[in-house]
Amino acid sequence: MRILLIRQGAIGDIVVTLPTLEILRKNCAGAHIEVVGDPDYWEIAHKRYYIDAVSKGDAKLTPELYSREEEIDKDISDYFSSFDLIIGYVSDPDGVLTENLRETGAGRVIICSPFPKDDEVHAADYTALVLEEIELTVNPPLFPRIYLNNEDIDFARRFLFSKEHELVETPLMASLQSESRPDLANKPFVAIHPRTFGIKGLSIQKFVNIGKCIETSLGGKVIWIMGVAEKENLEKIKSYFPSSPLLFSCSLPKVAAVLSLCQLYFGCDTGISHLAAATGARVIALFGPTNPYVWGPRGKNVIIFKADQMSQISEDMVKNLILTHGASTDLAEPKILHI
Repeated sequence: MRILLIRQGAIGDIVVTLPTLEILRKNCAGAHIEVVGDPDYWEIAHKRYYIDAVSKGDAKLTPELYSREEEIDKDISDYFSSFDLIIGYVSDPDGVLTENLRETGAGRVIICSPFPKDDEVHAADYTALVLEEIELTVNPPLFPRIYLNNEDIDFARRFLFSKEHELVETPLMASLQSESRPDLANKPFVAIHPRTFGIKGLSIQKFVNIGKCIETSLGGKVIWIMGVAEKENLEKIKSYFPSSPLLFSCSLPKVAAVLSLCQLYFGCDTGISHLAAATGARVIALFGPTNPYVWGPRGKNVIIFKADQMSQISEDMVKNLILTHGASTDLAEPKILHI
């Protein structure tokens, strides 16, 4: 059987789609599963249990597929017709894409909106519920999970242990020990993704001060996770934390592997927060206007701090949250705290 998933979007969109792929993988033994989307984002699933191949969206979703007048290129038609099942999370209000994909000769085509409209349904559950149309069982709540390979983990270990990190024993450090990660017992790494732009970010100085508190007062070692969007703050982080490991603009599997070996992750409403939760890391995420019941990171050790606006969240609130909740374990589902 050949299955195609059409799923473009950013990191969080890919992560919330993983449970859908897991259900397909478990119920369609031996199936070839392919994705049309962003290969850089989908690398976290490509040949890591979920998918066998990935193609760029702009290479496959050509303009004629969205037109009733234009003829579809034969190579494109042959590509889509090779699949027994196509599931697309695409805006298609007039049904043109659906109609054209069916006309290629694909076995079955299901197209739905990429985003849930119900404020009570989490994006991971919404994305998977479409599988009920092909009579597969979906049992929310669903938790995304990332499967890392040996190369990913080897990179993370080399990255984290390339230098000796001397830590002072503190009560928080002891509370952050993980029986599942005994080799890190004396090195409680706390990963931070410092988003500073838009209505979902904090000021860079707040991140700096929180990082300093983690290292000086709480006995942790901060690992900075930064991408192109955070480039303008790169030199500032380096100047304040010259000895702290910093991961800049790395592939998502490498980032996920590093996060999986950290005892705590702290960030905002970003795809990296979703990524951290999917690795099984303990997560503290700050949310402003976005609805965390729909878009919050899904994990069993996730705590989300929700405010109407990010400006309402003070450094002291975050520091207290890390101290009070940073060692929470065995949560059945994400815990959302409102201020």
